[in-house]
Amino acid sequence: MPSLAFGVHLISRGEGDPATTPFPSHKVMLEDGIRVERLGFNAIWLPDHFYFERPSGIETFPDVWTLMTAIAVKTEKVKLGTNVIAATFRHPALLAKMFAALQELSNGRAILGLGAGNQINEHTAFGLDFPHRIGRFKEYLPILTGLLNGETVTFEGKYFQVANASLRTVVAPEVPLWIASGGPQMFGLTAKYGSGWNMAGGGTDPAMVKEKYDGFAAACAAAGKNVKDFEVCKMSFVGVAPDAAAAKAMADELATASNLTPEQLAGRMVVDTPDGIAQRLQAYTDIGVNHHIFSVAPTSQFPNYWDAFELLTKDVMPRIKG
Repeated sequence: MPSLAFGVHLISRGEGDPATTPFPSHKVMLEDGIRVERLGFNAIWLPDHFYFERPSGIETFPDVWTLMTAIAVKTEKVKLGTNVIAATFRHPALLAKMFAALQELSNGRAILGLGAGNQINEHTAFGLDFPHRIGRFKEYLPILTGLLNGETVTFEGKYFQVANASLRTVVAPEVPLWIASGGPQMFGLTAKYGSGWNMAGGGTDPAMVKEKYDGFAAACAAAGKNVKDFEVCKMSFVGVAPDAAAAKAMADELATASNLTPEQLAGRMVVDTPDGIAQRLQAYTDIGVNHHIFSVAPTSQFPNYWDAFELLTKDVMPRIKG
């Protein structure tokens, strides 16, 4: 059974005026990654998007490969994962070759977090096939995993055709494949091809998280596998505050900034004291989550963004038992 672990999802950050300086800044986010390792987290997670549409507006993103490579050569122990790579953005052979190279550079610390893609406007803007993404994903996985396993792959599908394709000249440590999925069809693909499951969706309610977990567990059983052999990760959007009054002020600020009601925010983000956050994450752990990913919202309650991470490492993580 996998051990309990904690990771940080790096949010897009920069410095100076975004109109005149790069945003997000790969240099700033590289330093963020180095700091995450120094704080003692187990993993750094990076998103893969051209842009992302949120209720509060458009969010831009760094180039995941450039940034992950930079962090890999500047760190020593922390694992590096994609949260998550969109399969629609790259051919499976290209992704396999790139990730094999990253796995070598990182000395086996990289985790391939993969999904079918989830942003329709982003896909449409760049001419990518969003409506057929699940069908494409079904063909994508056997090609990708075969190449990563050193096989010679021939595949004739509707979306992909490869003939005697091989990356046998690429020698790299094994690549863990954690697939993001939130429904029965994707659960089945995750159980068949993955070594880890990224719980897509689920919100903040433990009852909803358990419903998702039970659905994936059933898919594992149908595939002749045990869900307890899988890495199970869930990203939690959190706002951590030193006391109840600060938590209330933080929740109000984040709701306003996101154009959400407090009730809507509570369904998407856990904003609480360290004890409250620990209790919520312990509930997820008791259900079966063994890798918690923190996405920390910057707020005026913490002018220094890293104060929140200090609270997480000192007052939240030690309270959660696997």
